[in-house]
Amino acid sequence: MNEPLSGAGVGDAVIRDAAVLDGTEREPGGRMDVLVREGRIAAIQPAGTRPLPVATLTIDGTGCTLLPGLTDAHIHLALIGPRGDHGTEPWVSHVLRVRAMIEGALDEGFTTVRDAGGLDPAWARAVATGMLRGPRILPSGSVLTQTGGHGDLRAQHDAVHAGASIPGLVARPEIVDGADEVRRAAREQLRKGATQIKLLASGGIVSPTDPFDSLQFSRDEMAAAVEVAQNWGTYVLAHCHTSPAVEVALEAGVRSIEHASVLSPETARRMADHGAFMVPTLQALEMLATYPERWSLAPEKVARLRSIANHAAESVRIADEAGVAIGSGSDVVGPWQGRRGEEIVLKARILGAHKAILSATSTNAALFNLSDRIGTIEPGKDADLILVAGEPLDCIELLADPTSIPFVMQAGLVVKDTEGRVRRASAA
Repeated sequence: MNEPLSGAGVGDAVIRDAAVLDGTEREPGGRMDVLVREGRIAAIQPAGTRPLPVATLTIDGTGCTLLPGLTDAHIHLALIGPRGDHGTEPWVSHVLRVRAMIEGALDEGFTTVRDAGGLDPAWARAVATGMLRGPRILPSGSVLTQTGGHGDLRAQHDAVHAGASIPGLVARPEIVDGADEVRRAAREQLRKGATQIKLLASGGIVSPTDPFDSLQFSRDEMAAAVEVAQNWGTYVLAHCHTSPAVEVALEAGVRSIEHASVLSPETARRMADHGAFMVPTLQALEMLATYPERWSLAPEKVARLRSIANHAAESVRIADEAGVAIGSGSDVVGPWQGRRGEEIVLKARILGAHKAILSATSTNAALFNLSDRIGTIEPGKDADLILVAGEPLDCIELLADPTSIPFVMQAGLVVKDTEGRVRRASAA
């Protein structure tokens, strides 16, 4: 079922007899009825305790747990090539495959995602205006990288960067050096519709030339991007695998630290003191370590990768103990995107199921500056809701299986109903 069934101006909807895991620290408390009106949550009450208004739609929540729509803070919907880039297919094929990625994320239960680079903001506008079925997208546009940095995709013998961004379609990395170039490029991304700025502030695993533990961008360069973002009312996220890179980013005022795969307790405490968020990406590291041949990684990189993957889980523990707000991002790239809920499963092995779910609901909502709209099931919030067939606190693996999420509602619109749980009033 792909066509929306209800929404603002159409009528009320009632989700009946579901356990509610509301995105706060409260445990589920019995079966509940939830009233949705004009795209927002209007009321929550114990199931069957008092009459609710006659609704246009009634959704049967029996045997299910109702959660806020899941969110992913580090997604790359347009990086669908086999090497984690935009690929070399004809552009019409690229468009169709990116569309499938966007729609697939919604079917997995993700109602809001932050694209961490590669997706032109025009895609987000297409979803927002109803031209395309998908989650709310917060696009970063082109990532900003220094010469020879993680986003400089040239081989060592290449002098010219291959390909440029195609406005309205593809957002390739922007190579910038010096505070003034960073400032200009950041302004350009915001002009195009980026909702936040992405910097590459450390080395990477699959990039062609930069050492993993290299520091990229100076404090002044990053501070220039932060200034531009703050003047626009938004923030900067920075790819930082190591503690030294995180330290420079914190000094510059970066709000969202991506990966933090090798994190020291001292740096974690400074992250907490600065109020910075950490978005670990365990799923991507596990995929790289499991299938290194997909990215043609040299043997020495594979050995280093496995060590990093082991460090990453410990870094999450360190950050949690330091009181860092831990969000959730999958960072899966290539044609193998999907099952993004695996990130929540991996995090649950470290933090426990409930805290892992919060990372993908209320914590990410705070990171996105959208806590007033999403992340919890409370009156007045957007009706971004999913039903999970079972109890995810007891079986967190349910969130990694799209077939275990039979129902998705986005802003009061029913956008997935694979089990026929929705009934119209006229059919009652």
